[in-house]
Amino acid sequence: MNLAAVQVTLIYAGVLGLMAVALANLVLYVRLRPTTEAHWRADATVRVQANFVENVPLALVLLLLLELAGTAHTVLHGLGVALVFCRFAHAWGMSRVAGANYPRLIGAQGTFLLLSIMSVALLWQGVSAL
Repeated sequence: MNLAAVQVTLIYAGVLGLMAVALANLVLYVRLRPTTEAHWRADATVRVQANFVENVPLALVLLLLLELAGTAHTVLHGLGVALVFCRFAHAWGMSRVAGANYPRLIGAQGTFLLLSIMSVALLWQGVSAL
């Protein structure tokens, strides 16, 4: 496969891959300092990383399929930027404040909305091709 055919997905896979490494390191950091961190922070940090690992791979697969299906690069960049923003907002909200907060809500629900949009777009393209 020619990697130039999936250049948009490559960018967001790279950015989100670096974000995954940062989140994993944050988990290590918080676990190594249990006496200096708030009691809720270790669990929240693990949950942020787990949620990231749960949702981002699927989102990248959907983005890749949309790109392979010929979706406009501006649409793909919009989805990719929105995904990075949502994952950052979720991580920031979960790691800074105990309990429910708007960044966490926007990040989680925004990710679910993006997964839904990409899935429906792929269904539409698949059914239209029949």
